[in-house]
Amino acid sequence: MTREIKKIKKEWKNIIFNVVFALLTVLFPIIFYRSIIVTTALVGFVGIIGLAKWKSRITLSIFLFGAIWGSSAEMIAISYNVWSYSFINFLNIPLWLFIVWGNAAAFIYQTAIEFERLGFHK
Repeated sequence: MTREIKKIKKEWKNIIFNVVFALLTVLFPIIFYRSIIVTTALVGFVGIIGLAKWKSRITLSIFLFGAIWGSSAEMIAISYNVWSYSFINFLNIPLWLFIVWGNAAAFIYQTAIEFERLGFHK
């Protein structure tokens, strides 16, 4: 197997990891939405696994940025009655929402890196 094929296989494995990461981040709140603690723990565990795999300070920074700004935007929208959550425990949002926004930001960043490595930036 050539070096280029091995590289492509590695990048696709990373993309598959990213997709599973994103699916779990979305599915856990859908399945366990009634239990904020369980959902927060599961989504947090997914986030920790992703951040450990990616081992990047910039990804951690993007995670934190997404967590803070995404949740803040939701709090603002909720304060204007745009939507609401059925089960809340922190400033009109569920605590797991911070992690979901952080995971989403990290997922987008890391997936963009993988596509760039595969040559989709040209």
